Amino acid sequence: MKFDTDTQKYTDLVRWYRKVKTQPYRKSVNDQIMHLREMLDGNHALYFGIPEFRKKIESAKYLSCLSVSGEDVIKFDNNERKLPFEDSSYDVIVLMHALDLLENPYNFIREIDRVASDDAKIFIVGFNKISVWGLMNFINNKSAPPWFMNFHPTSNIREWFKILSYESKFNSTSCFLPATSKYFNKYLEKISFMQKWLFPNFGGIYFHIFNKKIIPLTPYKMKFKDKYIVNTFPKSTLNRIK
Repeated sequence: MKFDTDTQKYTDLVRWYRKVKTQPYRKSVNDQIMHLREMLDGNHALYFGIPEFRKKIESAKYLSCLSVSGEDVIKFDNNERKLPFEDSSYDVIVLMHALDLLENPYNFIREIDRVASDDAKIFIVGFNKISVWGLMNFINNKSAPPWFMNFHPTSNIREWFKILSYESKFNSTSCFLPATSKYFNKYLEKISFMQKWLFPNFGGIYFHIFNKKIIPLTPYKMKFKDKYIVNTFPKSTLNRIK
């Protein structure tokens, strides 16, 4: 029952992004993808989440790019199984509102870490809980998209990846005010630049890029006194030696 409900929410979110009144948000996400795509260098890409922006990632010059739908992400959360990918098999992983499908995404993030290769880049897009959108998520009708999604604070996401020894390479937010009508949307682009200066961390949609750190295995050069430790015999032992 829960799986069916969560799957319907995912379907409704995909439809929400295709509505006329959400065009400014779709454009904002597309612009950020085009701007940040150069930072997502690698050979093998793995894409999770809504398919609306998948082509922007697939058009990059990757040797392979595999897409996983939001329904499969929900199945993983319900069954608590491992993702069907080998360890360290992808060097670019995109989570397009994938974390918003999960109430507690930390186990999923740990699986992403298992699949990510050394020096992998993780690109995450989602709804920011610490924003006007987050306030609307708290007081609004939970039966309509995107308010029934699981909004996560950006500070939590940074902390989760910090625990797994990832380095934050980029973080930003956009879309300060949620959509109300297509007439109001005309003014959103005019005030969007003010949000970047006055409220850079409080936009409704966040963008993160994390880089998996590589811990070099440098040999430890022992000092002479550590190699050869000379201990004198105690007096009681010397007296017994003849």
